Amino acid sequence: MWDEEKIPNSEGAPFEKRKLRALKSRSRETDATVWLGKEGASEAVVSQVESQLKSRELVKVKIQRSALREDEASDIATKIAASTGATLVEILGHTFTVYKKRVNPIVQEKE
Repeated sequence: MWDEEKIPNSEGAPFEKRKLRALKSRSRETDATVWLGKEGASEAVVSQVESQLKSRELVKVKIQRSALREDEASDIATKIAASTGATLVEILGHTFTVYKKRVNPIVQEKE
């Protein structure tokens, strides 16, 4: 019963807690693929995260300390997740993970 509880996310469809736990587990096993520097959450970083979300569903972002002068890690993570349309999976220290279900391009062409 607890695993079936729904969690709202930015993609519109609710997540099951079981899926969120599985994503957190996968997140901890992967390395960061995007590094956020002193420019902060610029459009270049957002577009990089978007392009990586298209090729892989789970993207881990590491925030350098120079980017944290004005904002906190949770603020930056929320901003990037909202602008990419992804779901914020986890924030651990200066690292966060976002998830967006990959759309199969073959299915899209048929429609």
